[in-house]
Amino acid sequence: MEVPNIPIVLTGAMRSSNELGSDGVYNYLSALRVASHDKAVGKGVLVVMNDEIHAAKYVTKTHTTNVSTFKTPIHGPLGIIMKHDILFFRTAEPRVRFDLQDISGTVPIIRAYAGMGGDGIISFLNPSNVQGVVIEALGAGNMPPRAAEEIYDLIKQGVPVVLVSRCFNGIAEPVYAYDGGGVQLANAGVMFVKELNAQKARLKLLIALNAGLKGQELKEYIEG
Repeated sequence: MEVPNIPIVLTGAMRSSNELGSDGVYNYLSALRVASHDKAVGKGVLVVMNDEIHAAKYVTKTHTTNVSTFKTPIHGPLGIIMKHDILFFRTAEPRVRFDLQDISGTVPIIRAYAGMGGDGIISFLNPSNVQGVVIEALGAGNMPPRAAEEIYDLIKQGVPVVLVSRCFNGIAEPVYAYDGGGVQLANAGVMFVKELNAQKARLKLLIALNAGLKGQELKEYIEG
């Protein structure tokens, strides 16, 4: 797939132009400086806000109104805006690209809670109303036992299930082997996503499904 190798930078403002301390124009200028910098090439889509450069893949909003709301848990920013230069700390990882004209499908996000299961939230889902499911699991990647049983049934019906942690920091992985634990979930076919939050894991799954990935190929892409 031929894609122009040019920087793509997103920016915005947390304070509107009629508020004291509006940050819109400053962020816009910062984004222009980053986009025109030689080292911005090949780093994927970037988000520039409040003197920081983040990878769009990992950045998330952490506060409703604070100007320093955009942060990258685990990794930290890719770089910073200096007075006279742009400083990048890290390079971007290689990216997989698909030639897609549009993206469609229903992939809900379900957040785990204590005592979950038997309430119809997961059991309602089936191949006729969803193409995949993203689970925000407890801790390192665990579910209440009854909810886990419903997930196993969903997988048996052929619905891909992707799991992330509902924790703000850390990575979901199969650690515990008790009923509903991550080890049992992984053995049943649940795919554990590294480093992404639920919203972005949903997009990753949608892209993969629209690209026609299935089986082991889908698992390797989701968990890679």
